[in-house]
Order: sequence, then C-alpha cells, then structure tokens
Amino acid sequence: MHYDGSFEVPVPKQKVYDFVMDPVKITSIFPDVQDVKVVDANNFTLKAKVGISFIRGMMDVKLTIAERTPPTFAKMKAKGNGLSSSVELENTFTMEDVPGGTGTVVKWAADAKIAGLMASVGSRLIDAAAQKYVTEIIGSLKEKLASS
Repeated sequence: MHYDGSFEVPVPKQKVYDFVMDPVKITSIFPDVQDVKVVDANNFTLKAKVGISFIRGMMDVKLTIAERTPPTFAKMKAKGNGLSSSVELENTFTMEDVPGGTGTVVKWAADAKIAGLMASVGSRLIDAAAQKYVTEIIGSLKEKLASS
C-alpha cells in the first residue's frame, strides 16, 4: 500500500529536519506510543497500541533511519510485530523552502506491507485505519513544529 502527501509549516526546513530525525520528538506524534528506547543515532524501538477493526493490542516496532541528507531528505524503515501480524513500513520526508522564504513544504510518502491477522481484515478497513492514523500524525507534526 502506498500513501503520500504534502503540507506547509511556518518554520525553516532545518527545524523540520531536526524534528524528524529526533527519535523522541518524531515518536511523540504517533498515537498510542509507549516505551521509546533509543538504541543509537539511527535505531530506536517502541511499543505501540494499534487497532484495525476487531484486532487491537500492542505491537513491538523497530525503526531505522535509513538515509539522511540534511536538511532536505530523510528515509526511515520500520518493522512491527505483534497481534499475530507483521508490518513493514518505509517512509520518506522531503523538505523544500516555500517560495518567498515563509516556511517549509514537507512532502512525505509511505509504503506499507501488512501480513498475518491484520491483513485478513481487508484493504478497505486497512486503508480507512491508515488514513485516520496519517491525518492524526500529520496534524500532530504540524502542531508541534508550529509551536516549537
């Protein structure tokens, strides 16, 4: 499954990049995240409460910063296991100056592979849940960047 979009924030791209690359800050925008542990500069783990339809519970997630091009590009990979399911996610962030220097355009893309029990609920339910999570995450990111 592929998702993408873009949004503007009234802060410089370096500030956006620094936020996205900080494991504690970036995980603060994800709903129902608990127990974030930074392994090293490129790896961290967390536990997240997830739910799609009748499948609800905790998932262990390992995240890796796969690519960095400060302050314009970042790529992360995540692998989650739990609930008799596995999730693989690869997402990218590209930061560009807004013409006129009034902020940053953040372009994002995410590709997800879901297997196991969660995949059994069907793509319409997964897409609906993914859209809900994406809307919440982007809203939280915009809010935190604008207020920091």
